[in-house]
Amino acid sequence: MKNFTFPISQIRGRFPIGERVLHNHIASGLAYKGLVDDFSVYEKDIAVDSMSSTIRDFYENTNNYALFAKVKWHTWFKPFAAVYRVVSMILKQINLPLSNEEMEMTGAIVPIKEEDDGRISPRAWIRKINGKVCFVAIYSYHRTGNSTYMNIGLPLPGATLLGILQLEQCGNSLKLSSKKCRSQASDAGTYLSTKHFLWKVPIEEQFYVEERSPGHLIAIGCGYAQFRFYQYSIVFVINSSYRKEEIG
Repeated sequence: MKNFTFPISQIRGRFPIGERVLHNHIASGLAYKGLVDDFSVYEKDIAVDSMSSTIRDFYENTNNYALFAKVKWHTWFKPFAAVYRVVSMILKQINLPLSNEEMEMTGAIVPIKEEDDGRISPRAWIRKINGKVCFVAIYSYHRTGNSTYMNIGLPLPGATLLGILQLEQCGNSLKLSSKKCRSQASDAGTYLSTKHFLWKVPIEEQFYVEERSPGHLIAIGCGYAQFRFYQYSIVFVINSSYRKEEIG
């Protein structure tokens, strides 16, 4: 069994999760505008100067963007998705809608105490649909060898679901993936962590972020185990000029 050495979020919750999982871990006196302070921390994996400036701006100034999401569950998975939806609504975590209609996500970024989380500069991104929490994800990053990974923790009851994403540049666009694309030694993957154990979970996610027009990004992604079970698109827009028909 591989000995995993990357940092792991130590924030685990109780049932239900929601925003309350963060209440004792918020860092006073700090304020973050984005998911990372400086996107150039990923510079050895991507060339920031040749990438869309809007992608960099989104990650550094996430609070400036409105989000519009559309999720499509694959037909074979829909009976399971209905059960999953009921559980996730009660849990108030990873609560993806069943409908494939476009929905606006509101969000806020909350600073988290490093000493509680155990990773560099952690900050939680709380996302809601119609005022109800759908995601609480705590973002950080770490470096292993010559690669820097996006390190995302989603608190669960007594555990944390970890998404370790590898970044890859595609022209001026960005690919993020939990699949080990470059090397089997990569940290990329989805993991479940408890107080004493860490397991790799056979679920992978990858998505592409590209600029459609100035101030207007779209992320298209999918999640899959042995088979693909959902795909989604999220539009990030910096102003109110967004039109619904622009989602592909």
